[in-house]
Amino acid sequence: MADKAKILVVDDTVTNQEILKRVFESEGFQVVQAYDGVAALDMVEKERPALVMLDIMMPKMDGIDVLKKVKSIDPNLLVVMMTAHGSEQIAVEAMKLGADDYLTKPFHPKDVTALADKLIKERGVKLENLKLREKIERAERYLAHLVDSVNEAIISTDSDGNILSFNKAAERLWGVQSEAAIGRGIDELFLKGKQPHYVDRVISETKDKGSYDGEFLFLRLDGTTFPGHLNTSMVREEESRRGIVALVRDLTEEKRLQQQLVESQKLASLGKVVEGVAHEVRNPLLSIGGFARRISSQTDDAAPTKKYLNAIIRDVERLERMVNDIEGYVNFTKLHKPSYTAMDIVGLLREVIEGFKARMLAGRVSSSMTAPPVLPTIYANEIYIKELFLSIIDNAIEAMPDGGELAVNLRAEGNYLVIDISDTGKGIPEDKVEEIFDPFFTSKMSGAGLGLTKCHMIVTELQGYIRVSSTPGKGTLFSIGLPIERRQPIRA
Repeated sequence: MADKAKILVVDDTVTNQEILKRVFESEGFQVVQAYDGVAALDMVEKERPALVMLDIMMPKMDGIDVLKKVKSIDPNLLVVMMTAHGSEQIAVEAMKLGADDYLTKPFHPKDVTALADKLIKERGVKLENLKLREKIERAERYLAHLVDSVNEAIISTDSDGNILSFNKAAERLWGVQSEAAIGRGIDELFLKGKQPHYVDRVISETKDKGSYDGEFLFLRLDGTTFPGHLNTSMVREEESRRGIVALVRDLTEEKRLQQQLVESQKLASLGKVVEGVAHEVRNPLLSIGGFARRISSQTDDAAPTKKYLNAIIRDVERLERMVNDIEGYVNFTKLHKPSYTAMDIVGLLREVIEGFKARMLAGRVSSSMTAPPVLPTIYANEIYIKELFLSIIDNAIEAMPDGGELAVNLRAEGNYLVIDISDTGKGIPEDKVEEIFDPFFTSKMSGAGLGLTKCHMIVTELQGYIRVSSTPGKGTLFSIGLPIERRQPIRA
């Protein structure tokens, strides 16, 4: 029995009121009373009882109308209708309107207290179940929110590998909505290679050993692929196996950084070799150039050997410029100590483009620049970033000897500030695009071809990226991604 539960007795008969009051109080209940329907509603609002003993026949407002009002105030409030013998049909109608039970007068006191005790206990259990269900639903919503908030793809499947759930990160990673993914086999998310049944082995090993761990190439909806790390676990319910949970982490950025590290190490090794070669070449060049100039100055202009001497001198000068470029690049890689400060990229680009205005005007090259009103902050070395833009824009203008358009576009994309620099020039042959950042690759008549190599090193040092796409005869696009502030290395 619920100790001290409050009961409202609604009856216009004083005798019935007193009997019920005495019976309930003897069992430990609290009792409040009302003698008509209007007073009953007032007491419901004021006292908030656990149960209402409600007589059907009352002045001012009958029990059926009171019942309707009470249930509109609190649908969970217990109501027991009291009716005279022969009025059971009215009590049945009351039950349809929401009454929890009814008693036919005269009734035994024990029947009244037993019914009240039973209903209050049942309501207590019901309310506890409702609270528990609400708590479980809150926990489920919270868990679902957590699953959708993490950056790793979380996919659940049945024991056969059919997808049951697909979180937000998985939607972004594969480019497919969860509604379209659910029901499909998880094998459809993998790139089919020479061994098309390897996904079956992943599922089989997960079942046998409880988990699986490895790297794979995954296939997006648009046909592109990405590398990812897969970790699977078997979901168990008591002693039975119910399904599989798979976590996939995108390794695209990690692989890119690994490749950058390899390239940096290769360039560092090459730099040492180049430094030695440049040092060994400089002295002979000085001798050859000096002697050739001296002989040339002592040779008559009409002499047949004069033109050969001039050719030697021109080639020596070209080689001297190349050695200077190489030594400048080596010094840059060895001696520079970058410091990082907040950058006004838009202002810097405007300054660089302005410096080329006279040259562009003479070469009939127009320029444009677009940028959103607010851009994320990046930290970099202004000298090196300026050198980066100078080199790329210089190449773009040189690629348009017959005029054209230089376009610069800035945008925020993920963790990067992206600067697209495009031209409408002669473009780069498809088989040469992958080589343009290599040292000594150049299409120019002079120079060592180290400008873009230096650009690549500047961007790599910032943990950014530089990409190029080109169509011969139509132009070239350089996309430079500079990490926004939170991705920067420690700044000096």
